[in-house]
Amino acid sequence: MFLKSVQRSARGIHTVPKLANQDAWLKNGIKGLYSAQGFKESWVDYQQYLVDNLTMRTVGTLNETRTPFEIIKATYKNASDTTTFHYASQCFNNHLFFEQVADSGVTDSAPSPNLEYVINKSFGSLENLKADFEAELTTLNGQGWVFLVENNQKELEIVSCINEGTPYFHSRNQNLDLSSQITIDDVTQLDILSQFVKNGNKEPFNNVPLICFNSWHYAYLHDYGVNGKVEFLQKFWDCLNWNVINQRLFNQASL
Repeated sequence: MFLKSVQRSARGIHTVPKLANQDAWLKNGIKGLYSAQGFKESWVDYQQYLVDNLTMRTVGTLNETRTPFEIIKATYKNASDTTTFHYASQCFNNHLFFEQVADSGVTDSAPSPNLEYVINKSFGSLENLKADFEAELTTLNGQGWVFLVENNQKELEIVSCINEGTPYFHSRNQNLDLSSQITIDDVTQLDILSQFVKNGNKEPFNNVPLICFNSWHYAYLHDYGVNGKVEFLQKFWDCLNWNVINQRLFNQASL
């Protein structure tokens, strides 16, 4: 799942991992989701842009040989590392997104019994999950990500993250848009962040992402246009490789 770094001339250079079906997708696109050019722009070209910038900002530091996930853990709470965190989190999120997709109709995968159980427990049904996911996406202002996560209570919830936000830490979810009107729920989130700072910026991993949806413009503009975000999501459900999603579930207790 995590992007790798390789050593060259005693320096850590972050590289784009090759997806299992990358050669076929570069030629034919991802059936049901991307054209060949749309895939190239949103994975090969954009991921290269991200890792190049991550390399430039970590050269000569402890982060130059760390994976993007390790860099997220090392930088998420330091204001001076904001730019490094940005590129590391974007690298990780974009890889998480493309790692879970497949050609429509090619895979016969389905949610495992354990995953189906927790989906039904949390949302009532898979169709309800899809509807709630779409509702969350339509309220996401600007660019970002929408995740289905397994939280500390081993329950599922939907988390949206603005820009480069990560679902792993409450303090860097970035689902609070400070440029918009503040509501009661927002005040609660601000209280949580305030307590986080008072506690010395210490917080545990609180979410494990299961499904990651890319709501950045570069992910859908070529094939779906400016207003194609919801259509992109609807096609996305038909191209999920549930075998990958099932392996991300931490709660594997027998039913």
